[in-house]
Amino acid sequence: MLHNDAGLVKVPPQSTLGQWLALYRAQVEHPVVQGWMRDQKIDPSALLSIDPFKGTLTVGVEAQTKTFSLSDTSGWGQVSGPLLAAAKVIAPENKGALRVRFGDGDTQVSAKVVANFQGIALPASRSKASDQIRHLEQQKAFDPIPTDDRARPASSRSAGALEVHKKNAATFYSSAPQTLEYKRLAVDVATSLPDTRAEAKKWAEALIFKLTGKHVDADTLYFNRFDNYNTPLNGATASGAEHLNDEPKSSLRLPDALLKNFSEHDGIPGELDTHAGLYTVGYGAGATGGYGARNEFPLAPSKLMHESWKTDFQGQMDKKIDKFWSTHTENYEAAVKGEFTYQARKQLKAAEAKPPAEQAVQAPEHRFTRDDYRLVMGAVSNLPLDENAPLSVEQLKAKAPVNGVVKAYALNIHGITSSDIVRFSAHDGSRQVIYIPGAVPAFLRFDSLDQLNKWITDQANDPKKREALAAHFPLASRQDHTHKPGVGESILEGLIPGLALVTSAAKSKGLDTVLSEMADGSLKGPAVSASHSKIEGDVFSTLASASKVRMSSDADVVIKSNSEVIRDTWLNDITVAAGLLAKLAPIAAPVAAAAVITGLTEVALGTEKASSGDTEAERKDGASKAFDGVLNVLFSVGASKVPEDPFAIPPEKEIPAVEPRSQPEIPVNEEPQPGPSTGPAPTKPPVPAPLPRAPSLLPIAQYAAPDGEELIKNATRDAMGVYRMTDSTGAYRQLVRITDETNTSRVFEIHFQHRSGSEFAGVINPKSGKVISVVTPGNNGEWARVAGDGGLKWPWQRASSPTPSNSLNPQFSDLFADVDEQAVTQAKKFDEYLNVDEATPYSVSTRGFEDNGVLKRKLNFSWQRTADEKVEIYASEKAGPTQLSTSTYSPNFLLDLNRNDYTVIKAAKDGDLVIPLNAKGGSGEAIRQNRLKQFEDAIPSADLRARISEVAHQGSAFPANAELVMMLKEGYGAKVSNTSYFVDYDPLKNETTVRVVAKWYINDLTSVNPTAIPDIEATSTRTFTIRESNEISGDSYLIDDVAPTHLEVSLPADLPA
Repeated sequence: MLHNDAGLVKVPPQSTLGQWLALYRAQVEHPVVQGWMRDQKIDPSALLSIDPFKGTLTVGVEAQTKTFSLSDTSGWGQVSGPLLAAAKVIAPENKGALRVRFGDGDTQVSAKVVANFQGIALPASRSKASDQIRHLEQQKAFDPIPTDDRARPASSRSAGALEVHKKNAATFYSSAPQTLEYKRLAVDVATSLPDTRAEAKKWAEALIFKLTGKHVDADTLYFNRFDNYNTPLNGATASGAEHLNDEPKSSLRLPDALLKNFSEHDGIPGELDTHAGLYTVGYGAGATGGYGARNEFPLAPSKLMHESWKTDFQGQMDKKIDKFWSTHTENYEAAVKGEFTYQARKQLKAAEAKPPAEQAVQAPEHRFTRDDYRLVMGAVSNLPLDENAPLSVEQLKAKAPVNGVVKAYALNIHGITSSDIVRFSAHDGSRQVIYIPGAVPAFLRFDSLDQLNKWITDQANDPKKREALAAHFPLASRQDHTHKPGVGESILEGLIPGLALVTSAAKSKGLDTVLSEMADGSLKGPAVSASHSKIEGDVFSTLASASKVRMSSDADVVIKSNSEVIRDTWLNDITVAAGLLAKLAPIAAPVAAAAVITGLTEVALGTEKASSGDTEAERKDGASKAFDGVLNVLFSVGASKVPEDPFAIPPEKEIPAVEPRSQPEIPVNEEPQPGPSTGPAPTKPPVPAPLPRAPSLLPIAQYAAPDGEELIKNATRDAMGVYRMTDSTGAYRQLVRITDETNTSRVFEIHFQHRSGSEFAGVINPKSGKVISVVTPGNNGEWARVAGDGGLKWPWQRASSPTPSNSLNPQFSDLFADVDEQAVTQAKKFDEYLNVDEATPYSVSTRGFEDNGVLKRKLNFSWQRTADEKVEIYASEKAGPTQLSTSTYSPNFLLDLNRNDYTVIKAAKDGDLVIPLNAKGGSGEAIRQNRLKQFEDAIPSADLRARISEVAHQGSAFPANAELVMMLKEGYGAKVSNTSYFVDYDPLKNETTVRVVAKWYINDLTSVNPTAIPDIEATSTRTFTIRESNEISGDSYLIDDVAPTHLEVSLPADLPA
């Protein structure tokens, strides 16, 4: 049992560990798991390596090692829940993967697994091993696990817990076959959708090879257009022009440029080559010399253009589209039917969970009721109406006509028909509910057709809402035309009787014109007629047929069009990196989650993502979690009681709900909401005086530290009342005394990252370690809850400040009331763009700086992101072989190495050595190779460098982007301006940190061309810790589970007069 020679141990079956291993074995051998293993070609006798903290399975498959993750398309996430839960009991600390050998009548694990389960350390020497063996022989058992061991609470491994786990596993596996089948169906639809972006990439690479004889990754080449050019040249270029100290007016990766096509103007001799070129860099080189021979790819863009015109790309895509629909129509219909049912169930549950006061302030069209639910579920008349009843894939595949209580129509606006918005009407024609795939919420309800018509007019009056509505109509129907009926009129002919008979008065006008005329009042009359575009038969067969027609029609409009305006309108409405079919938003929406998992970029409005830190891995993970929600709602037994899976503690069990006391209603300044369809707008009640602090709605007594009084007996208490100590496991802990809701003084543990002197601390749940409440120093050494169970004390909750806000809507300027009166006024600029989260404990500071000889200051507020999830390295981020080095590196790291700043700070005897990775080279590949050599010279360990590369890339800045986007007001986005990476490396320590520092600015997205908001800047710093592992097998360096993100928003301002 030596630490360096930990062999296998036969575990007695009657022991506690033996019983859990028996359960684990039973789950490995469960028919559902074994069936999945057969499908993946995994030998039933193979040694499984399961990491319960990463949720992965690594195993040999056909002579190769393969890793399955929860977010991949294999279905591992749909069969692994009970296995991972049992594995986490057996291996409660994150010390690598769990491996269990099953023999005839015995189960063997390594001594490290036994030590992890029992919470003891393996001996480091033979003498200590002998002592440990003698102790065990005398005791006849392991020592009891300390009661303060948070990783191994007795309740998680008791006989009762074992029985609960068995029961939950039986529930889980009863629905697993259906969830697995539906996921396979949806993934098959998504993966089979013709991926035009991927085809365009292959096309681009083939063109480059034909013209130059070079094999390239087309995504590393950029087609840049400029307003200006220079001749004569400083160096020979293929285009015959250069663009010094100039930024391109547009920059597209080469496949996206080919999809966008070239204009007729580009065909004028010499025009394209003087104003455009192919380069190895996109935006950003203007400040460092511009674009010329040093970063040009040696091919004139005119040659590429003429060669591309020889390819019938449209014909290729038409064949792929036809093949898709001939083989996948049934599965597509089942996928959209499942999505429809999921959205209806989810929206009903969310509506019924809202308290009456919250329902009352909702927009009328959002007040989805059980009667509305019954109405729309008439479209799936063969499914049970009970929103908690599990379904089968067979039910989703079955055709079912609309029942007699409801009538279904395609939404038709002044004779132009949507390809996917469905309007449901009660039998008497009064109540209306529309279903908009991909929208949030997906269902909108109206008490009458007049109210629906008013809502459509409201959408027409708002440019953003108008565009969102128009996206659900074919491109051909949006254009004005004087020829044959467009797709908007013909797309559902033959499917919807009488559609061809709609009036032709507006047929010369496209939808965009119709909506504009509705907005300016020149087009009168109701937008929707009660009887137009009725759907007979199965709704989802109709939607699939309409999608098929639209898919070909939109592709035809875009790819064949000679109009730059049409192409730009279409391409600027969606992310340029998305696949063509994913861009046709309504078509991809029902399987969007599965599409993202398989590599199709999700549908997203705007010309580009707000942050370059949005990685494929994060998109896959987010889509995977969203898709898991669909599976649980549709197929889980008792879905109302277990929101995610039987092995996750439901929120209602973790924090018991209590009835809040009734309080006077306080109007809140919100975004404008639509008023009632008829009658005067409701009058606002007078604003009452500020309320006294209300009793907490979140009981915390249950989260008091077990044996808290005993723990603080010998601990030291600082001036602010924080007790600090190290427990029996060596863990550093901080505790405070709080009087809870029962008026009892108890000891609570606060988050380990609390810093001495900070005015806020997070009380944690002792079982999960998560923050459940925010506290601040009180009187007599005790701490107290902050108002509202979290966040800052705003001006109306504390003593008077110079000029506190009169609004009951908290603002960032209120935070500066304790600085000076001028700071409050200056900080109002924050309030123009950012929303306050009252539950976040912000810190305020000012810093002086000099601007052209004038002393000024910066107003800053900062906070730490509390929603950081466990660090997970995705398959696309994993280090792997590269042609640039004999070592392994993450491909994401290699992409960023020559476009971001990297610095290694190496500890040395005479002081830190600062080593910037800034080597130059003649090409992007040469730069990467030279900088890798600098990196390898600075840090000798290849394994450590591999782990660093897995986090030192733009994807690690994603949590900051998510946080900033949530704070920003509508119409604004966050965009990264620069990302830097600092590696703090000490050869004498087993700990290395990687700091990812990103600078952000606010982007105004309300205009056609996004513009940066001046002055306001945000800085995010995410810190990863990498430690040397003590494991004998596996990685020699491990990345800590927690990588906190700290954010600061700054604004320059004059010093007070």
